[in-house]
Amino acid sequence: MIVQRYLFREVLQAFAAVLAVLLLIYVSNRLVRYLGQAASGYISGDLIAELMLLKLVQNLTILLPLALYLAVLLAMGRMYRDSEVIAMSAAGVGVPRLAHGLAWFAGGFALVTAALSLYVSPKAAELQHLLFEQAKGEARVAGVQPGRFREFGDGERVVYVERIEPDGAGMRNVFVQVRSSSGRQDLLVAERAFPSVQGPEGDRFMVLENGRRYTGAPGDLDFVVTRFERHAVRLEQAAPPGYRKLEATPTTELLRDGGARNAAELQWRLSQPVSVILLVLMAVPMSRTSPRQGRYAKLVTAFALYFVYSNAVGIAQKLVEREDLHPAIGVWPAHLAFAAAALALLLRQSSPGWRLPRLARRGAPA
Repeated sequence: MIVQRYLFREVLQAFAAVLAVLLLIYVSNRLVRYLGQAASGYISGDLIAELMLLKLVQNLTILLPLALYLAVLLAMGRMYRDSEVIAMSAAGVGVPRLAHGLAWFAGGFALVTAALSLYVSPKAAELQHLLFEQAKGEARVAGVQPGRFREFGDGERVVYVERIEPDGAGMRNVFVQVRSSSGRQDLLVAERAFPSVQGPEGDRFMVLENGRRYTGAPGDLDFVVTRFERHAVRLEQAAPPGYRKLEATPTTELLRDGGARNAAELQWRLSQPVSVILLVLMAVPMSRTSPRQGRYAKLVTAFALYFVYSNAVGIAQKLVEREDLHPAIGVWPAHLAFAAAALALLLRQSSPGWRLPRLARRGAPA
């Protein structure tokens, strides 16, 4: 028990340090992205902190397994470097016993990760989606900047504004180009304009005042010129009522509704707590180093194994989602292969004389 408490303390200290670094990297990257969207007027700057917090909660299910994996690697790597594991083995506490204790230790993290993945993360995704829509609605003049062209609707509408009022609620000298699939286009020029949200679905419009509309096909001379006092142009169509991203769907609905996409999302959520235990089991043999190698000797190999494992799970999930792989098979072969590799390495390390069985050569006795 004393040895296990010592091991757990070392792992927790490393876990806190690694998680802090991962959070710093993630928050910095996400902050730059949100600041860019706020600078372009796509979202309101007042909601950046809330959006970041909700996005961070969603991604904790990925950061926690990785942080614990690296923590076990670093903690046991230091213990190998200082010959503490050798001393423990001489005292009767070998690698299998350490791995068994770390597996139970990882089980607690797996329960926390399961709660985050199955319940908290979908809630955070739902709130983040609603808040993001609110942030776009509150954005300054629908993301239009003076002196720059801005495209909406996959390039079907292009907006240019010469000047924006100081209060951010109105625009001056506005140019709008609207293209249709038939090749026809409308060119609108107005003295003033302001953004507007209309309709039950919350579509975003730009209302132009005191301007002209030129209608026709490029290259033709028969343009129709129309004067108007007020004219509304839809910039973006809101998501249909009831629209919800798959990551924001509650786990109970995934279980009830079925389907390939729901099965893929459900297996992805279940994969996160499973990966916690498997990564810890893999970290135990991967942390073994000699005193001359140092504690960081196998980090590159450990990172490579992690990326192969996580990408294999992600690819299997996409195959299930596209119905190229039956949900009954799903992501579980990736987990089983990684678990078999971890157990094989543990068995080889705990029994130095043990080797994987080899096929007998032709002509040689088996």
